[in-house]
Amino acid sequence: MGKGKEEGKDTIYLVPHTHYDAIWVFTKEDYFYINLMLVHRGVAELVEKTDYKFLIEQTFLLEEMEKRYPDIFASIAKSIKEGKIEIADGEYLMADTMLPEGETLIREILLGKRYVKEKFGVDVPVMWQADSFGLNAQLPQIYKKSGYKYVAFRRGVSERKPSEFIWEGLDGTRILAHWMPLGYRAGLDLTKLEESYEKLKEVAATSRILMPSGSGVTLPQPETPEVVKAWNDERGEIAEMKIATPGEFFEALEDEIEEKKLKLEVRKGEMYSGKYSEVFPNCCSSRMWIKQGLCEYESWLTCCERWCTISSLLNTRYPSEELRNCWRMILFIAFHDVIPGTGMDRGYDEVRQYRGFITAEMSNRCIRVHTNIIEKESEKSESGVESSQFILRLVGLRSDIIVFNSLSWEVRNWVEMDLNFDRGKIVAIEGLKSGDEEIDVEVIKFARYEDDTLRYARIGFVPTVPAMGYKVYKILEREPKRLRYDPNFIMIRGNTIENGFFGVEVDPSTGLIDVSMGRRGEEREKICTANELVLEEETGDLYYHRQTLGIPLKTEKGEGVKYGSFRVKNFYITKSPLRRVINVETDYFSLRWPYRLTEKTEPLIWRHKFLECIKKIIVYKDIPRIDFITHVEDRHPRARLRVKFATDIKSSEYVCGSQFGVVSRPTDQASYKPEEEWVEEPCGAFPSLKWLDYSDGKKGLTVIHRGTPENEVRDGDVYLTLLRSVLMLSSDGKAGPAIPVPNAQELKRYVFRYSIYPHEGDWREASSYKHAYEFNTDMDALQLSDGAKPPLRRSFLKIEPKNVVLSALKKAENGDGGAILRFYETEGEETDAEITLFRAPKAVRVVNMLEEEDAGVEKELENGGERIMLKMKPFEIVTLRVEL
Repeated sequence: MGKGKEEGKDTIYLVPHTHYDAIWVFTKEDYFYINLMLVHRGVAELVEKTDYKFLIEQTFLLEEMEKRYPDIFASIAKSIKEGKIEIADGEYLMADTMLPEGETLIREILLGKRYVKEKFGVDVPVMWQADSFGLNAQLPQIYKKSGYKYVAFRRGVSERKPSEFIWEGLDGTRILAHWMPLGYRAGLDLTKLEESYEKLKEVAATSRILMPSGSGVTLPQPETPEVVKAWNDERGEIAEMKIATPGEFFEALEDEIEEKKLKLEVRKGEMYSGKYSEVFPNCCSSRMWIKQGLCEYESWLTCCERWCTISSLLNTRYPSEELRNCWRMILFIAFHDVIPGTGMDRGYDEVRQYRGFITAEMSNRCIRVHTNIIEKESEKSESGVESSQFILRLVGLRSDIIVFNSLSWEVRNWVEMDLNFDRGKIVAIEGLKSGDEEIDVEVIKFARYEDDTLRYARIGFVPTVPAMGYKVYKILEREPKRLRYDPNFIMIRGNTIENGFFGVEVDPSTGLIDVSMGRRGEEREKICTANELVLEEETGDLYYHRQTLGIPLKTEKGEGVKYGSFRVKNFYITKSPLRRVINVETDYFSLRWPYRLTEKTEPLIWRHKFLECIKKIIVYKDIPRIDFITHVEDRHPRARLRVKFATDIKSSEYVCGSQFGVVSRPTDQASYKPEEEWVEEPCGAFPSLKWLDYSDGKKGLTVIHRGTPENEVRDGDVYLTLLRSVLMLSSDGKAGPAIPVPNAQELKRYVFRYSIYPHEGDWREASSYKHAYEFNTDMDALQLSDGAKPPLRRSFLKIEPKNVVLSALKKAENGDGGAILRFYETEGEETDAEITLFRAPKAVRVVNMLEEEDAGVEKELENGGERIMLKMKPFEIVTLRVEL
């Protein structure tokens, strides 16, 4: 800060509020009753009769109020329009900002702000992040492009003062920010206002003091106006106190900064430090089934939404309400006490119901929309219209399949699908053909009719599919044509699998693999020992991992407490022309005998089996990843299970995929001892979206996951947490009530999917983010009916270069037929981007994230036929409105 706060009279902005939890220590219905009948009924009366003011956060609660209690809603609405009640935050639900996708965070804001505008005719200028467990590095950009001018938040700062500063995001966007030094309860105890004032004044940047007066589900305090009057009578000459809203505080703060020409400190990046407030990093591994589910459903819904948009542009109905219903359920799961898994058991009944609904709806919706596209494309193919560089003809084929790629670049990836045949139609499946391209296929399982023709087959193959498009393949009953010398190969020598990318040596005694990298015929350099399960003691709760042991309970290499051991009971390798699959079945026993002098005596007796693991390790011929599918039957209470990738890489930092970008994180934080006391000591664990990369600039290892976000890099080794088994919501009663949560013991069956991508150079050179997207985004394959004759291949949307990534393709919310296209730059480089559509747009405009024209987001666009060209700043998110 260039100029300090001048001496003089302070102004305290006392902001009455209550923080709404959709679920936490009560059920959703309990919270509705408390908030609607007890809290907000009282607020409505108090605001109407006195000069009391109030803050409301989330529209999810207002929607329910409107349906259940229209009288309370009418009173609240009147006060909102009069400015006595302010909506701050304004999201549908206050999301966790570290675990959901960036697109999900935008939808929380879009749905909430549209409701506020429609019902009350007001804007929401203040983002009020009262309780999210840290803030991601792209929020300044998201907030500014969603119409926010200010942000007040509670958790994650690494500097205590000043409490007001300019927060800069990854792309350079800046927003005026206030950190709540005493949390959102600073003014809750009306008998201790002077004590709170002194603490807040000590860190404030100006004479404007924000004092939130509330807490979670807190009743309004009718005596507040009298307390404020008494304060001003006694202390008003030093500090005037006002019952106010956050907007009033920020407007006054902005005025003083401008008037006194103050230059506030600029802070960059994510707010995820436990130095002055808790961010609970270990909640990233609590109730892992919720994280896995959100990861799956976010990808599923955004992909389905893209295809529904394409289908509507081909003149079919866009299922607006059906998609919106699914989004509402995902936004509930993304809530800041749902996705972290930090609530009591019964609260998650709602999540299970939503998961069932989304699964049923998306399964049917995706088949329906792909079928619609096939029908429309077949009509155009037969009529001979719309030929372009994206269409090649396919005439008279039968026994065909079609593969859809939902990503904005051409993708080559593994696909599995089920096929059903009429009697006498197909005898064998040896390969697939698309134009001049012929590829191998793996028949995973099959069934035959009595005449020996195929009735059913499940096949796997590696198609190459155009960007945001499809490709049609014909089934070959003969072997496909192959190159005399194929640069991509796969082979087994002893226990070593080699392909054109790396070598994988398997240790049959443990099931672990050593991965080396290098060209065929050259000496390969070892990158890591991969996929080692590490079982650790867990004495913590939903918020924190704790252990008393300084060593693991056991690792698959044998380290840890002497009594127990992992035991490989089965090991074999299956092969096909496309891949090798290493199958390992391993059990963990808490006791083996003899357990002394084990270096001299082999175990004879194994007892107390508490883990059963089936691991599949997949090495492909044509894909530079190694995929892992790990089935765990967990019966071990109070344990943390992690998977370890041991490397010899030495670096003090690594990078993690984040919302619309990439962030750097320090390594070896578990052993870091701060010089001063932290509110929450560093534990080394951090969240990531889809991937993390650990490299030294010459070589590196990208670890990719599907919904297991907690990771740590320690002593050169990379860890992914698979699950934590805990019994208490908060074991010491500090982070929350000491409520038993038996369902959080995770004594169930899990399937974990993760992958590694060894590479040369750093994550940018390796395009780690692209491999992460490909691993997380399944291609959809359908069997064509005999009458369907779509073009051989088609691309509806392509974005170049590779570092510009599609985030959303949807119909505009105002329903006028326009399409919304959102994409972002992900390498931190200024980029000339080019978007190619399947037809020339009639009009293209840059809009903000609320889908409105906004001078703050204007950009120069070049249109040329089907192409749109623009310059993008590093980590910039761009939203276009396209008329097609």
